[in-house]
Amino acid sequence: MAKKVSNLNFSSAGIDDEGFSYVEYDGLRFHGEKSFDKDKKYYKLLPRYVRNRLPFECFRTAQDIVIRYVEGGLKYGGPRKHDFYKVKAGDTVAEMGAFQGFYALKMCKTVGENGKMIAIEPLKDNLKFLKKNITYNKFENRCTIVPKGVWKEQTTLTFKRKTTDHQSGSIVMEKGNEDISLPVDTLENIMQETHTNACNMMVIQLNGVEINALKGLNSFYPNNLAIAARYDQPGVDAVDEITSLLVNRGYKVNVEEERFIFAALKEGQSNSN
Repeated sequence: MAKKVSNLNFSSAGIDDEGFSYVEYDGLRFHGEKSFDKDKKYYKLLPRYVRNRLPFECFRTAQDIVIRYVEGGLKYGGPRKHDFYKVKAGDTVAEMGAFQGFYALKMCKTVGENGKMIAIEPLKDNLKFLKKNITYNKFENRCTIVPKGVWKEQTTLTFKRKTTDHQSGSIVMEKGNEDISLPVDTLENIMQETHTNACNMMVIQLNGVEINALKGLNSFYPNNLAIAARYDQPGVDAVDEITSLLVNRGYKVNVEEERFIFAALKEGQSNSN
């Protein structure tokens, strides 16, 4: 990672007037959380000339640019979200688990003024960065932020996460020492609320509840899906369950590295049921 950050051709980095860490790269400004003490040993691996331009507080933001914007994998080092479908100008893209919006920025830039990005993120710690990134880069007209979780029905659920982990929360996993109650909704409802009639690409990364999200999407079929099915539920194999559901809905399914599902709606299949 230190080598990748060193090769990142960023133009500037620092702390803004509101105390946000930022890194400017590829014509955009990325705001993220400041680096943790545990990051120091990795920061020290950077060449001195890079450290002179990249304050330690901005190191974590630079790493996230590499992971989420440059590489855009369904996990670090894993298959990329766009491996099977290349998003183009004018497309509509939806991402659940939008985190702080780095991939959303990439999609906003890719789809252009006539395209649409739907960024779904339930955690308040992440939403403040997501909103700032979209606003600062003037993408409000092409990005809709949905501040809720995704589930098979509309309700309120308890997420579990580690106090120090702002990246993710899970409804089904028992890991974590912090409980957070958050509103959740179906993808069907979210698509209606955002006035989305068709979706060229949908990315689903939900830490174990991907199948539950798909069960809340019964009559609206995205043209392409990239799904991180990394966690099973008790008695349920996530990959098998999701693959079966998608095949029954008329998708051609590819499974990469055993846990990452890419699906495309077969030609002639309607994107609504």
